[in-house]
Amino acid sequence: MQSLSYARPSSIQEACSLLDEFSGGAVVLAGGQSLLPLLRLGAAITDCVVDVNHIEGGDRIVVDEDHVEVGFGARHVDVATDEAVRERCRVLAETAGHIGDTQVRNRGTLCGSIAHADPAGDPPVLATLLDAEIVAASVSGETTYRGSSFFHGFYETELDETELVTAVRFPTVAPPRGAAYEKWEPSEGAYPVATVGALVELDGDLVADASLVAGAVEAGPTPRPEAVELLVGREPTEATVTEAAVAVGEHADPIDDAEGTADFKRELLKTLAKRALLAAVERAGGPTP
Repeated sequence: MQSLSYARPSSIQEACSLLDEFSGGAVVLAGGQSLLPLLRLGAAITDCVVDVNHIEGGDRIVVDEDHVEVGFGARHVDVATDEAVRERCRVLAETAGHIGDTQVRNRGTLCGSIAHADPAGDPPVLATLLDAEIVAASVSGETTYRGSSFFHGFYETELDETELVTAVRFPTVAPPRGAAYEKWEPSEGAYPVATVGALVELDGDLVADASLVAGAVEAGPTPRPEAVELLVGREPTEATVTEAAVAVGEHADPIDDAEGTADFKRELLKTLAKRALLAAVERAGGPTP
């Protein structure tokens, strides 16, 4: 491992000052489940590790009628086991409860995962699906990014190198809206090969609005507006849901690799999209097709 400096700031302001001082030469240590392996492999070249684990209040989870706010130090397991989160945003608690293995869930952070932007990560898909508010701080002040436009490809986001993600705010989801997330992984704790998030809003018997986001098969979370067009204004019947789910797979552009062929991944997406859509419709208060 390379030689580097270690800093343990006691405030967000101090952490931001360090990130600004090193100007792209510092990395943030929160859970460390992604960062530490990269440092060991020499894949992350840095001059300073800024450990934010000792900043007071970083592990907060605040839930109200409209939002679930997750602080930068909150672990996946904290989100997964919080009853208020499960009540107000069930899909968020469920997703957090199935990230990686026990060690990853106990140490990894939701904000860290979103900032890291691994194409196979679960939180980035959910942040895109729900258009979460991603709050970042720097020496210049605070900026709020939209989850729907935050990710730009392999490990690329709107975030500047001197910014620290301090919180992510997810909207609450309750009828007539429903959301669900499905993924397929070759073994427990492995990175998923394909994921799909679905959000549905009903107006009586019809779909008033919807969102579908695919993950893991391309460079980042990928909205599927082509599939949404097949849902909006129609009844969420078995045939309608199946048609939209097929469109999620057909419009994807995966690659052949060790995890499977492109055709295999497209078929996975179709299956996962149908499962997610059926669950989202049911949670929105609609009939079970």
